[in-house]
Amino acid sequence: MSFFDRKKKDDNQSNDYSNMSANQPNFNVDSFQDPQNQQQPQMNYDYNQQSQPDQSYQQQQPMDQQYQSYGVDNNGPEVNGNYYEEQPVPEADDTQDWKYTQDSLENTLAQSESLKAQLRHELLADRGYCNHVLRSVSSDQKDERDAATERITKINGLLRKWYDTDEMANEIYLDPNRNYFIFTDQLDPNPEDNVSKLWQQITMTLANNNLMANAISVAYDDQVNQTWTNYQNAGWVDPNSYLLSMYNDLQGRSMNMVATPAEIPFEESYRIQHISDKTDKILDADDNLIMEVSRTSNQQLQVIRHYSGGKLLSRDIFDVNGVISATQFYDHHDPNKVVRENFYRQDGTLVLIKSYTNDDPYIQLFTQGNVLISTFATDEELIIWWLKNQALRQVQATIFLSVDSAYYKKLLSLRDKGFEVIPIVMTQDQNAKVITDLVSGKDQVTAVFAGTDKVNSYLNTNSKIKMDISTLSDVETPVYKQ
Repeated sequence: MSFFDRKKKDDNQSNDYSNMSANQPNFNVDSFQDPQNQQQPQMNYDYNQQSQPDQSYQQQQPMDQQYQSYGVDNNGPEVNGNYYEEQPVPEADDTQDWKYTQDSLENTLAQSESLKAQLRHELLADRGYCNHVLRSVSSDQKDERDAATERITKINGLLRKWYDTDEMANEIYLDPNRNYFIFTDQLDPNPEDNVSKLWQQITMTLANNNLMANAISVAYDDQVNQTWTNYQNAGWVDPNSYLLSMYNDLQGRSMNMVATPAEIPFEESYRIQHISDKTDKILDADDNLIMEVSRTSNQQLQVIRHYSGGKLLSRDIFDVNGVISATQFYDHHDPNKVVRENFYRQDGTLVLIKSYTNDDPYIQLFTQGNVLISTFATDEELIIWWLKNQALRQVQATIFLSVDSAYYKKLLSLRDKGFEVIPIVMTQDQNAKVITDLVSGKDQVTAVFAGTDKVNSYLNTNSKIKMDISTLSDVETPVYKQ
């Protein structure tokens, strides 16, 4: 009986199963051939995932036997001449699968953005390190400089690849193997709030990186050690940090040597005229003023002024130990004009002469045996010599200094000797000329600390050269003031 003859069975039987036809596998009736043909029908359904009968075995059986072997239930529907077991109706597809796909896509995009942000940070950090190398190695270290330059070129290429630009400011790299110093012209015992805040911001910035900044002061100040202690007690600087004072160092006070307090020169004909608890005048037999002696509140010798013919000749200045520290000599015709200053070591030997006339070199530096070491035409030259040859000799140092420093421009020359010099800009209008030179690239400054994010943005926007720019850690307005 052919397939079409089977379809002429009882209508009731056909109708009983008509509703199941939508759930049955799809067969191509036109492609089915008569059993006399050699080709077998193509069946696209499975038998509850049972294994298929061997095709070669089927071809060896008569067609009717094949049909009988599959007709396991005479009451079931007939499909292509084969009886079929009823299959469970599959559940309808979830029509909102797109939500899961969308969530997956969004997660992938978020991960991509996170990875790009991480890559950007790592590339800029590496470029910041390379720039640090270029700032901190001397000009004659060609191999190190070439390697850093080549690495920067590669990093810039990757930045352009992933972000379409390499015009991004790096964070300043802080090297744990270096020594950090805050440079100040003079350590002010009563600084303004903005100055004390600068000290705190640098201290906190380095502390956040487990680093510490020491300090450098280059002005003559016999009270500088006490001032530094006050800064430590106020929390403006790390309590374990130290101060390098140029005059303390040149005069040997940092060596903690035993010093003998000075005595007032006195003759039998002299008499003392008591002026106050802190001041005495010494007169000769004719009541001419010879000396005027000033003491501190604890009666320690502080200043002796020498007179001749009623005119001030010189002034001896004594340090906190009561040891003579310096002598100033005055013009005979102008009592307000200093013509020369002598500076002494703790043992009394001459270390430095400053001359304010055209007849002598401005600064002369001597050994302990009074042998001339060198002469300097400016204070800046002396400072540079002291930093390179004495204070920071064989030290890998990074120096932070405000653009307001009187020695800012000159200290930039230390970069050629392997020192890293990083300016600090607290406000964008604090020193217009210096900042103009900085952002224009005239001084070839490649790293700057900004006091605020606003200053950081200003420098980023206006800089004509690539610079590493970091904002100092913010602190609350200081409440301490001596």
